[in-house]
Amino acid sequence: MNKNLIFIIIIFFTYSLKSQTHSIGENSMEMFCISSDYDMSINTFYNAYDTCNITWSVIKDSIPAEWTFSFCFPNCYAEGIINGQNTFFNGDKKYLNCHIYPNGKLGVGIIQMEIITNNIHIDTITWIGNVSGISSIQNNNLIRLEDNILNIYTLTGKRVSEMQRNTLYIVEYSNRTRKIIYNNF
Repeated sequence: MNKNLIFIIIIFFTYSLKSQTHSIGENSMEMFCISSDYDMSINTFYNAYDTCNITWSVIKDSIPAEWTFSFCFPNCYAEGIINGQNTFFNGDKKYLNCHIYPNGKLGVGIIQMEIITNNIHIDTITWIGNVSGISSIQNNNLIRLEDNILNIYTLTGKRVSEMQRNTLYIVEYSNRTRKIIYNNF
């Protein structure tokens, strides 16, 4: 291989590594709770590989009117704060969290945040909130026989094949709807 070509590849690779200023762990997250819960939340991390001047703002808020929300990025803000700015330094791993307060109202909602880094890079983070009522299963085996069950998850989002007694689960049906189920057997 030509030495000049190898040199160009090395320079390009080195430049590519240095040009990445940051990364974000997860850009799309889904959270679940029941209507009687005070709040639901899920987080990711903003990882700085260089000095990063960031601004953030909510660009989409399609949640039920009764719901409210707040963010921690990295400090926790009061409900209703929909934008902010900060500076992160090389090696910083900053907590990025959304809290949704359902205030007793069932529903599904989406909140999107746009993060602009160094006035160049734009990232969009999406949180989907799903608030359900509680159902009770009379027999653990009955749910296994239903054809329309796609998946069963713990409240932390881990998929399971068997349910434990006296535990809440998220049941996903083949039409992609979800219910929170309490297994009392």
